Amino acid sequence: MEIIPLIYFKERKIYIEKNSEPLSIKDFLLRYEKLKKIYLFDIDGIEKDKPNLCTYQRFSGLYEIWVDNGPRNIGDIVDSTTAGATDITIRPKIFANLKVSDIKEITENKIYSIYETNSLLNKPAQTDGLVNFYSIKELDSDLKSKSNLLEMISKSNSYSYITNIAEESYWKRIGANGLIIDLKRYEELKND
Repeated sequence: MEIIPLIYFKERKIYIEKNSEPLSIKDFLLRYEKLKKIYLFDIDGIEKDKPNLCTYQRFSGLYEIWVDNGPRNIGDIVDSTTAGATDITIRPKIFANLKVSDIKEITENKIYSIYETNSLLNKPAQTDGLVNFYSIKELDSDLKSKSNLLEMISKSNSYSYITNIAEESYWKRIGANGLIIDLKRYEELKND
């Protein structure tokens, strides 16, 4: 099972977990030079439509970067791929009029959709896979969503965000292809 470390961008700063102290780009690059792939959760892009494209360019020379920045149109996808993204996550609530076929015409990069209940983009044939940010507890309290997600996992390349490495066995058992975990937790996993 692939495990990908996640970092956050907020207010043009880098965080190795959501509420940690920020790191400078220079410090990050020195400290984490051995990483191969990173999931970039760009809060500036998702919430403010101000993605950190210049930082993507700096990272893309060193890492394979999977960008989750809330693209709103095809131009945003082009900007992300030009800046070095190898995989891109789209959010149906933000990119409501999206046609995945239009994206596929302009890039060969992998396109993933955030799993959302009742979303047409949850159809695996349209995207290269799903990214789930629902916790196990949230899914257990909404059996319809859980059933829908389990069906999607069985039909697609899927990744789930976890906050605790102990959750790995659950997602592995139900067939997820990979996990996304905050870089701080990823470090703890690698040090065990």
